[in-house]
Amino acid sequence: MSCYFCGGSRIASIHSAPGRDVRSWSVGSMTLTRRYDGEPTVRVELDTSVELDVSVNGSCGETVGADVTATAYIEDIKYCPFCGEEL
Repeated sequence: MSCYFCGGSRIASIHSAPGRDVRSWSVGSMTLTRRYDGEPTVRVELDTSVELDVSVNGSCGETVGADVTATAYIEDIKYCPFCGEEL
């Protein structure tokens, strides 16, 4: 029996750690794909926002915000990270 991730849509939402009396929210996604040689690879995307204090030549700084998505790949996976089934 396959899980929703490895036998279904091959994409799963990543959530923040739930706190006391606080609901978790989606912070990105994991996608199961195959490399060019057929080996399984998990693509992890994390969404975050960044605030930077910017100053030019010592002038007063301005705060600049940006939404950022970081992408990484996990290779050499033998088993599903959710159900443990061999991939």
